[in-house]
Amino acid sequence: MKQTEPTKLDRQDREQRMRAKIKKAAFALMADRGIDQVSMREIAEKVKVTKPVLYYYFKNKEDLCRSIVAEHEQGFSKLLEDSFNRGDELESVLNRLLGAHLEFFRKTPVNSKFVVQMLAYTLNKKFPKEERKLSPEKVLGNFLSGKENLHRLPAGATRDISLLFSALFTKVMLNAYVEAYIQPEKDSQYTEETARRLTKIILLGVKQYYEIYEK
Repeated sequence: MKQTEPTKLDRQDREQRMRAKIKKAAFALMADRGIDQVSMREIAEKVKVTKPVLYYYFKNKEDLCRSIVAEHEQGFSKLLEDSFNRGDELESVLNRLLGAHLEFFRKTPVNSKFVVQMLAYTLNKKFPKEERKLSPEKVLGNFLSGKENLHRLPAGATRDISLLFSALFTKVMLNAYVEAYIQPEKDSQYTEETARRLTKIILLGVKQYYEIYEK
């Protein structure tokens, strides 16, 4: 038993490192050329493994893409959960999340390029979305619902705030892509100060709307 346990742990560590290596290679190829234009064979060659080895870790290209996206989403979910556990107020949580999106896409613009490639791919292919227990949308929705239950948000405001911030996150991503790859000379429209201002506008606007129209 003492001899087999380290062997099992070593194997798990090797497999984790190989999965990470495959995802890193696939990410770079797909962001650069487009998901449709990259084959599993090319990814295997980039990693210097055989196709059967690649299929041992990922059943197909869609599975590989989902794994890449899920890894990044876990980071946002963790950030949200840390804010909740500290007892941060709603505005601080939303500021932190929006700031994380700004950093994620502006500091590493290739992230926005990969998302754009993903969007283009899903327009042409059936790409079933995998339900995840801790997606950022679910974590944020649960947090907002909790604020509703405590009467710190108007009843029904969870959906509106979620939709508005989802649109803002998308705009941040697209703007980062334009700045990096289409109009690099263009001044950025989104800064941390802009994020704080937009958070206040959204929260104030939603609350005032409910006070006026949803009494």
